[in-house]
Amino acid sequence: MKIDQQLFCPVFLWLLIGVPGVQALEQEQQPPLKYRMELIYVFDAGKTEYLFTIGNSGFKSVESLRQFIGRLPVGSIIEWAPGCERFGDEPLLSSEEEMESFKAFCKEKGMRFILVPSG
Repeated sequence: MKIDQQLFCPVFLWLLIGVPGVQALEQEQQPPLKYRMELIYVFDAGKTEYLFTIGNSGFKSVESLRQFIGRLPVGSIIEWAPGCERFGDEPLLSSEEEMESFKAFCKEKGMRFILVPSG
């Protein structure tokens, strides 16, 4: 059996490098990254401050939180279970309009925002 070397080399390279589209298919099948968001209450000198955290990153404002989320991979999941105890003036939680705007922002950036209702 004689092997045509002109055909063998390109086919061998093609198999060695990978079938086009297989790597893209493998990337699509990986589960989306999941991030857990927290709201930290900082009690200091009679004034309560709030700090959002995702992983080991903290954000003093909704705007800085949005900037961070805007840089996450498309398809990421952001889960937030803020609980049921409120002190008042919490960012996002004290304004339905602000919360809806945040949800729309996440959707626009290709994120899935999951708000876990409190008991």
